[in-house]
Amino acid sequence: MKIQERLRDWKIDALLIENPIDLLYLTRLTLSKGRLWVFPDRVELVVDGRYFSAVSGKAPCPVSLWVKGKELPQTGNIGFDSAWTTVANLGQLQKESPDARFIPIVQPLKELRLIKEPNEIEHLRRAAQLTWEGIRHIQSRLKEGISEKELAFEFEFFVRQRGAGGMAFDPIVAFGENSAYPHHRAADARLQKDQIVLVDVGAMIEKYCADATRTFFFGRPDPMLQKMQDLVRAADRAAREQVRVGATVGSLDRAARDVFKRAGVEELFSHSLGHGIGLEAHECPLIRWDGDDREMLLQSGMVIAIEPGLYRPGLGGVRYENTGIVTKEGFESFYPLE
Repeated sequence: MKIQERLRDWKIDALLIENPIDLLYLTRLTLSKGRLWVFPDRVELVVDGRYFSAVSGKAPCPVSLWVKGKELPQTGNIGFDSAWTTVANLGQLQKESPDARFIPIVQPLKELRLIKEPNEIEHLRRAAQLTWEGIRHIQSRLKEGISEKELAFEFEFFVRQRGAGGMAFDPIVAFGENSAYPHHRAADARLQKDQIVLVDVGAMIEKYCADATRTFFFGRPDPMLQKMQDLVRAADRAAREQVRVGATVGSLDRAARDVFKRAGVEELFSHSLGHGIGLEAHECPLIRWDGDDREMLLQSGMVIAIEPGLYRPGLGGVRYENTGIVTKEGFESFYPLE
């Protein structure tokens, strides 16, 4: 495994992986609980009785049955994911292996998962294509009186019938004033003539996530919301034009915010410009001018979502989101650009 190559850099003798998403990434097995021990010369998966029979023979490494305290190395430097392991769990590890030294490493698979392999990109493309078909389907279902929840159900039913393994996140469908809340969840509101409709959805294929947002006008557009939509599209173009290998993550966010700042609406943009995407809908990097990843350089093979938005409480909001891959030429969107 590539992760073994990093043990020397971290000056550790073993690495403990417990985050279920990281376990899925490394083993392709869905486990709610398990321990993957990574050593310089071997890898071992430890699971309890619920999983032992199910994963034996399917894991890409030897599998052992968990016996409390028996599988822990008793000496040496042991790395663990400090973004996942709780203080209580760390205390238990130290109790079970008192002579070992535990070394905190924040998200040890962060860099490994950052660049997508060809098979990962294929899964992400398929998830995006199915998501786009679902968006077009529910757009065709817009009619007076339909509820947000009904449209959300329509999307999920449509994509699941066509092979989706699940939802990347709960579908967001927001009518009218509800669209001013970025994380609004579909509720009982019913569509009225001349309302705005915001749809933020994502299907999953082989555990890989899609994420896309579109905003529609059902009837006559409100002039202010139409202006907001034009600005959001302009901000999206400005951000995408910054995408190139070697550009900083923060520069994308600054480009979008500059468009809003010149129009005097920067305060209506209340979230980050975007994020990475893969086995999780929100992965590294966080695309924000002042975020922890702001100085990270874009690399070929990163898959990112760019989603500028403007939100005016009492009126509504507009968001436009596309996922795509960073290439030597720039940003290759998985969705049609408007």
